[in-house]
Amino acid sequence: MNKLTPVPQPAGLALLRLLDPEHMEGAVVKQALAQDLPALHGKQLLALLRRLRAAQSNQQHYAGASVEQAEQQFGAAIAAVKAELATRPHIPNKQEAKALRQAAAKRR
Repeated sequence: MNKLTPVPQPAGLALLRLLDPEHMEGAVVKQALAQDLPALHGKQLLALLRRLRAAQSNQQHYAGASVEQAEQQFGAAIAAVKAELATRPHIPNKQEAKALRQAAAKRR
């Protein structure tokens, strides 16, 4: 018998679990605040920010909390992710990356 042994997962893989549709929106905020944000890559942080914003706009009743409490919790999670993103270098989008590649090719 060949058993698979689990490999230690980087902190960023916890982000993939957030995309599971079985999770409630409350879990998104709690996991975002509990994550080691500096350990995540830039694109993972951007995905987490998109997920938080989507969960915030889709929330009906947030785990029994009032609307004000829910907004405060989402705001804290979004602010934490944005603060971490502010310390990172800019990630070019598709058009910016294309322009950078073309400029580098012209210099050759």
